[in-house]
Amino acid sequence: MHTQLSNLKLHAETVTATKTEKAATVVLLKLLSEVSRRKLYLDYSHSTLHKYVTVELGYSESEAWTRIQAMKLVRSIPEIEAKLESGILSLCNASILLGHLQSHNIDPDSKEAKICIKHAEELPCRKLKQEFRPGVAKEMKITLHERLLKKIKKLQDKWSDTSELEIIEALIDEKIREVELTKTSRTSKTDPSKKTRYIPVSSKREILERSRNRCEHTHPNGNRCEERRFLEFDHIKPYALGGDRSTANLRLLCRNHNQQRSILTFSANFS
Repeated sequence: MHTQLSNLKLHAETVTATKTEKAATVVLLKLLSEVSRRKLYLDYSHSTLHKYVTVELGYSESEAWTRIQAMKLVRSIPEIEAKLESGILSLCNASILLGHLQSHNIDPDSKEAKICIKHAEELPCRKLKQEFRPGVAKEMKITLHERLLKKIKKLQDKWSDTSELEIIEALIDEKIREVELTKTSRTSKTDPSKKTRYIPVSSKREILERSRNRCEHTHPNGNRCEERRFLEFDHIKPYALGGDRSTANLRLLCRNHNQQRSILTFSANFS
């Protein structure tokens, strides 16, 4: 038991544990980089790496964001890896540093970037946030009434791992699709005997209702993608390979899962 250790031994084992933890963190960042490169998170029914890290790995929203940012920083500046492993640079500061470099369009190989890295090594996290204030950007601040926040909370309870902003965006996207479908139904006329990619409005409505405005990609273990934004209609048997536009051959996929499906399908058929 640790309670039986001498002060000297306790300190030595604590130092060793700290080094082991930092080394393990660097290993995790390398693994996340490869997960990102392969887009492995899509295979597990997650539309983004961030959702994969929170759901599959169990990190909180902020912990996931910090590790993903640190991973991206290591990918753009390889020397950062040794600084993280030695403890010269913390995960928090690495995350802030990447945000600063990106928002100010600083070349990772530039002299300015090296100065920024030095600041990130020397300053504690809170002071670094003050030093590296985000660049000027357009933003809109909206004050939401408490009753609206309660409604959003109800949706959050049903739509797991979805932030308030994602919910608002998903609802706006859904309304846009509804308006576009109504507009299309009034103006579109096609020859039913002609082979075409065009998906009838009635079919789109049926698919949207069936999918409940959510990506239909499902992992073999039964987990379904939670994404409700950036949704696209997809031919299960691709149109280019003879697929028709029947509702049985159509589904709703998020943009990332649709892109992955296209790459896998056409690389296999045309390689």
